[in-house]
Amino acid sequence: MVIIGFSCTTSKTLVRLVCGRLKHCAIITKSKNKFVLHQFVRPYKVTQIAITKRGISKLASYGWIFIYMDIPVCNINTHKWTCVNFVKSAIGIKNIWVQTPNSLYAYLKKPT
Repeated sequence: MVIIGFSCTTSKTLVRLVCGRLKHCAIITKSKNKFVLHQFVRPYKVTQIAITKRGISKLASYGWIFIYMDIPVCNINTHKWTCVNFVKSAIGIKNIWVQTPNSLYAYLKKPT
């Protein structure tokens, strides 16, 4: 199971100007009964943070939006330039037109 989280806030000035409503995305993976948040910090730097269900609900209360997907993780490759490229490679999306958190959210929510 994979949880993809989207945030409406960021401290990065360029992201606030370029991106729309959603500013950041992250991926949460589940192994057995533990959750790990893979947080994109800067280009080529991803930190892994242990998180609980309570922590996920706390992020939701801060305005995070979550999409729950029942797919396996393809590749946790930390050599990516943006958070969107990191999430796309982790879940196996190859669409080059998905470049912002808004477009990734729309791509994942569209009916198939």
